[in-house]
Amino acid sequence: MSRHSPRAFACCLLESVLPVPHKGALLGDLIEECALRAESTSPSAAARWFWAQICRSIPFMVGSSLRAGDWLTRTTVAIGIFSAMGIIKIAADLIIQKLVAPGQTAYIVLAPIVFLTTTSIGGCAAARIRSGTTLFLALIVMATVAVLIGVSACSIPVPWWYQLGFLTLGPLSVLFTPAVIAILKRNSEKSAK
Repeated sequence: MSRHSPRAFACCLLESVLPVPHKGALLGDLIEECALRAESTSPSAAARWFWAQICRSIPFMVGSSLRAGDWLTRTTVAIGIFSAMGIIKIAADLIIQKLVAPGQTAYIVLAPIVFLTTTSIGGCAAARIRSGTTLFLALIVMATVAVLIGVSACSIPVPWWYQLGFLTLGPLSVLFTPAVIAILKRNSEKSAK
């Protein structure tokens, strides 16, 4: 990538979200347009444009995946991974409550750590098993957290920002962790050469 192309993290994020048939063309077009914008405006303005395109494209990526016919496979994989994540989260919660910290305060502190760790692992598994599945898994996580907040599943009184953190950071960790790992892997491969 040239010095005017978007940062590698954005590209890795798109690679983990996009379905395989569309990866090369969409990513190539976005990188090319970003490089042209960087030459005519500024690199920071071009990077902002690139990130805005990513955010605007997510609903269309979901729609494209649904129309492509591979949505059932991706949804099935996402549900399977989500089920495994649920089992891991329940087991970790039981261990925390019984062995580590039976108090409510300790649980409030440790619950986000367990949740984000679980969603990060799930995102990596989804990206590894089937390309484009991370987006479906992130949507399932977000919908589940929204429903749990709506039905007031947490019996411990917590502030609104605590619940908002789960609602936003859970799906983001599903999407961003595979991209971060891809960056780290590419950097380690470059340094090994």
